[in-house]
Amino acid sequence: MTIRKQIRLVFLLLAFSLTACSSFNNGKFSQDLLPGKVSGDVLFEDDFSKSGSGFETISNVYELKAYSPDGYMISVNQANSRAVSTTNLNYSNSEISVKSKKILGPSDSQLGLVCRYQDKYNFYAFTISSDGYTGIIRFKEGQKELLNSETLIPAENINLADGENQLSALCDGEKLAFTVNGKLLLTAEDDSFINGDAGFFVETFDLAKTTVLFNDFVIIKP
Repeated sequence: MTIRKQIRLVFLLLAFSLTACSSFNNGKFSQDLLPGKVSGDVLFEDDFSKSGSGFETISNVYELKAYSPDGYMISVNQANSRAVSTTNLNYSNSEISVKSKKILGPSDSQLGLVCRYQDKYNFYAFTISSDGYTGIIRFKEGQKELLNSETLIPAENINLADGENQLSALCDGEKLAFTVNGKLLLTAEDDSFINGDAGFFVETFDLAKTTVLFNDFVIIKP
């Protein structure tokens, strides 16, 4: 092998090594980067009809996470609290969707999707409130920052109160996008996180006790 070919091979191996390293999070390889995965492929789906599908189940004074006959239920029992459920996998680029329905709770409580979830202090959140507001949020080292605007913005097509909403979040490279009930509401760009887990959340503020039902959760490769 010539010196030139040896140098080229070294650079190729180095590039592969860097790509592979950036595809791992918490020891898990990105599902969308597995061999053979192409745009449009389903990476994960769950209708929560089987209680052993992998989502956390927990019940205490702070929160409830449980399978039910109508889907996966999250209740946040404390004020100014948040509960997140994820797939326990890793994704670099993903398009996530879920059907959501608030069962009870105050009008300013929020729910939505998360992507590139590192831990409870670091992730992207795509949120709607029961009174019709929306936003794309970055949690970084526990600091909360809206990426699309200075405040949550109103959206007329959000079904209020206990109405059902179809949510879809895109995390593709630096591009973040949030679609609700088939309408693109928000876009943003950020490069803080390159991969992580995906799932959904419920959050309370001044008033406690919010319960949301989630169903038909799907993640595809964009």
